[in-house]
Amino acid sequence: MAAHTIKLAVAVTCTLLLAAACSGLEVGYYKKSCPRVETIVREEVKKFVYKNAGIGAGLIRLLFHDCFVEVLKGIIFG
Repeated sequence: MAAHTIKLAVAVTCTLLLAAACSGLEVGYYKKSCPRVETIVREEVKKFVYKNAGIGAGLIRLLFHDCFVEVLKGIIFG
């Protein structure tokens, strides 16, 4: 169980770091319209990652390709 917790913590940390690299994303963006959205999404993702740890890797890959790579393409190719 401890190994699972560590993997989850690493996955969440990587996901947050990659998400921060995306332009236009902002912590607290939905604070007025849906104050609990970040907590709701975090809890739902944790539930699914707990059921199937492979989902965490898929989410990290998705964020990497949708955010980080696109940001770099924009920086490099203007």
